[in-house]
Amino acid sequence: MAHLIRCIALSGCQLLLSGLVHAASPVYRVQVLPAPENCEAYSQWHGLGQRGEAVGVLSCDGGPASKAVMWDDAGLTELPTLGGPSAMPFGIGSSGLVVGMAETSEMYDADYNVQRPVLWDTATIRELGTLGGPLGVATAMSDSGVVVGASQGANDDPSLGRKPLRACVWDGESILDIGDLGGLESVAYDVNDRGWIVGWSTTGAPLGPWFEEHAFVYDGGSMLDLGTLGGSTSLAWAINAAGDVVGYSYTAPGTPSRHAFLWRKGSLIDLGTLGGPFSEALDINDRGDIVGWSRRADFVDHAVLWREGRVLDLNDLAAGAAGCVVTRATAIANRGDILADVRCGGRSRVALLTPMRHVDSGE
Repeated sequence: MAHLIRCIALSGCQLLLSGLVHAASPVYRVQVLPAPENCEAYSQWHGLGQRGEAVGVLSCDGGPASKAVMWDDAGLTELPTLGGPSAMPFGIGSSGLVVGMAETSEMYDADYNVQRPVLWDTATIRELGTLGGPLGVATAMSDSGVVVGASQGANDDPSLGRKPLRACVWDGESILDIGDLGGLESVAYDVNDRGWIVGWSTTGAPLGPWFEEHAFVYDGGSMLDLGTLGGSTSLAWAINAAGDVVGYSYTAPGTPSRHAFLWRKGSLIDLGTLGGPFSEALDINDRGDIVGWSRRADFVDHAVLWREGRVLDLNDLAAGAAGCVVTRATAIANRGDILADVRCGGRSRVALLTPMRHVDSGE
């Protein structure tokens, strides 16, 4: 499950940001979303709606592992569970419906709660079907209502010693296993309104005791291997209406270096970093703006906006943000709003970055 969980009344601290501004770069107003003082708050990829609503996770002192929450005009709302201790939202559809994972009170293997893919309509929760196994998650929802994610099958695989994870699509009441790249497992992370789905799958190529894992795009009929930037592993997090795909790939065999990529019309493009060895693209909107994070040369992680061929540190657009550091940008809406994780006063918080205007260099 490591790949699965990798994981307004916007009345919080409002900061009008200025500082280092690149030519034609947006200046953002940052709203730190409310959270209990004893809780850490984290955002999720695909967790930003087109109307400004956001979903995320609270991890509170002495509480369950994770509480699923929504921020909107009504304030901070905890989403219901299936009776287990934890829940986690991942995506918001254009209708405002939320998809994710919730635990039940039922246990499997004696130590773990059963995890089900779910659909929330704020105050209500509906369990989606699985392929027969105890674990499942819904990761994204298209505007037309198609939900994607992953589920375990009913039977153990002898080579794994457990039930494999399979990339799935839910359309109405049915669930469909969309296949793999020649390996045993696959997970779907996003879907666009053309029905194209992206994620990762194991291949038939051995990698030590396991197999290579590659990003894929599924067009409704077949699964295309997007390849890598030179390493053995890649993963696709998001796809926009035009079919542009973003994610990350390791850059060479045997090295830890991994870079954010853009796949466009058959070409895998290295998006670069802020000077360190790591970057990851987590979302892309229909205008082609990409968000994620990158490690700098000083080994500090900062949120990144890739825009018009440039790598922009969102902290440069948020200079002097009252001691807050924008560490990871997880989602971007078509109108330009960005959902991000920030570190403020020793606590992790979630913030909404709203573009205010465009300025020229030197203004």
